[in-house]
Amino acid sequence: MGNLGAACLTCRQKSRRCDRARPACKRCIGKGLECLGYPDKFRFCGVASRGKWKNRVQPVDPDEPPATLETSIPASSESRPPEATSSAPRPPDGNEAILASKEAKRLLSHYDKIICPHQIAQFVDDGENPYRLYVLPLARKQKGLLCAVLALSACHLGHLISDSSLRESVSLSYRAKAIAELGVSIGRVGTEAFTENDRDAVFATIQILLLHDICESGISSHGAHISGAMSICSQLMLDQRLTVSDERTVFFLGNLVWLDIVRAFSAPQRLCFPQQLRHKILSLCDLRFEAVNGCPRALVLIIGNVLNSAKKHLAGDSPAEEYAYNLKSLLDKLYQWDGSRSVYPDTNPLWLSNPPDEPHIQASVCAILDAVANVPGSSPLVELLVLPLFMSGADCLSRHSQHYIQLRFSDIKVRSEMVGGITAPQVLLDKVWEAREQQADHERENIPWMQFTQRADSAHHDDYLII
Repeated sequence: MGNLGAACLTCRQKSRRCDRARPACKRCIGKGLECLGYPDKFRFCGVASRGKWKNRVQPVDPDEPPATLETSIPASSESRPPEATSSAPRPPDGNEAILASKEAKRLLSHYDKIICPHQIAQFVDDGENPYRLYVLPLARKQKGLLCAVLALSACHLGHLISDSSLRESVSLSYRAKAIAELGVSIGRVGTEAFTENDRDAVFATIQILLLHDICESGISSHGAHISGAMSICSQLMLDQRLTVSDERTVFFLGNLVWLDIVRAFSAPQRLCFPQQLRHKILSLCDLRFEAVNGCPRALVLIIGNVLNSAKKHLAGDSPAEEYAYNLKSLLDKLYQWDGSRSVYPDTNPLWLSNPPDEPHIQASVCAILDAVANVPGSSPLVELLVLPLFMSGADCLSRHSQHYIQLRFSDIKVRSEMVGGITAPQVLLDKVWEAREQQADHERENIPWMQFTQRADSAHHDDYLII
C-alpha cells in the first residue's frame, strides 16, 4: 500500500495510527477529538537543479497560495488565531460558503418572512417569534440545521411558485446534507466536543426535518429521529439537568414531545418519550407551547399517559383489567378538564366497542365543531385546528358536518399555504367516511381511522404528523 501522506497532528501527538482521511481524520471524529489537520508539504521555489527546468526558474501556479513553513490551521479550529498570515484569502468554512450564496439568502429570507409566522399562532408577527429567536441564529452557526432550514424553505417556496426543481432537487439536496450532518453530530454526543449549541441544533434539526415532511405530504419518513432525540436526552440525563433557564432547549424538546404524541396516535408502540421526561419538559415549557401546538399541556400529559398505557398493554406488560382501569381513570381526568374532549385516539378494545353514534361521542363531535366555528378563517389560530377537526371528523356521521369540516380544512390551506400537508388528514377522513357508508344498518362496530395508516403492501405504518 502506498504512502498516503503524513498522519494528522492529533494522531501524531498521541502516537496513534491515523487513517489520513481528508479534511479531518475519522479516527479523531469517532473518538470525539478535534483533528488538528495535516502539515503542509514543503516546496522550495527557485532555480531547478534537474528535469526540464534545470538551471531555470521553476514556475509557480498563480492560483496556488505560497507555501509557508508553518503548520496549516484546520477550518474546524476557528477559535485559535492562525500562527502565520498568508497573502491568499482563507477560504470560507462550510456555513460561510453556503450563507454567501444568493440561493441561501433567498431561502433564508423566505423562511424568515413567510414560514416563521405560520409556525406559531401570533396575532402580531414580531421579534418574539421563537423560530426567529432560536432557529435562525443557531442555523448560521450549525451546518446541519442550516441545511434543514434551507431544505424546508426550498420545498415550501417550490410549492408556492410551482418550481419543481426548487421543490425536488434543491430541497432534497439540502435535506440529504442535513441528515448527514445530523448523523455526525449525534456521533459526538457525550464527548467534550458536543456543546450546548450542538445539542440544541440536533433537536431543532429533527423538528425542521419533520416540518419538512408535514409541508410536503403530512406523512413523515423521519419520525424515527424522535427516538434519537429521546436517546440524547437519556444520555445527557436531561430529565435531571434541565432547568427553566434552558429556554431554547425546552422549546425544541416541547415541540418534539408533541410530535411524538401525534406520531403515536396511529401506533402507540411508537411512543418514545417516557412519562417522567415528558412531564419534566412540559413543566418547564411556557405558553409558547400552546401557541405552537394548539393543545394545553395538561391535556398533553393525559393523552401521553393514555398512549403510554396502550403501549404497555400492546407489549403485554399491562393485563386487560389493569389497562381498562387505567383508561377509566384517565378518562375521568379528561372529563374533569373538559367533558367535550373524551375521544381515544388509539386501538384499545374499549374504544372499538363504542360505535360513533353513542350520545357522548356525538356530543363531543358537536362541541368541537361549535368551538371551531368561533374561529374565523383569517385568524392565525385557525392553523391550530387540524387535530380537533380531524378527531371530530373521524366520528362525524352527518353529511353537512363532514362538508363543514372540509371547508375548514380549506381555510387552513389558504391561511397556512401548506397545501400538501393538509391533504393527508383529508384523505384519511375520506377513507373512514367511505368505509362507514358501506356498513350495513345493523353493524355497530366502529371504524377507527388508524387502520388506514398502514401501507397495503407491508406492515409499516406511516407517521401522520399533520393531524
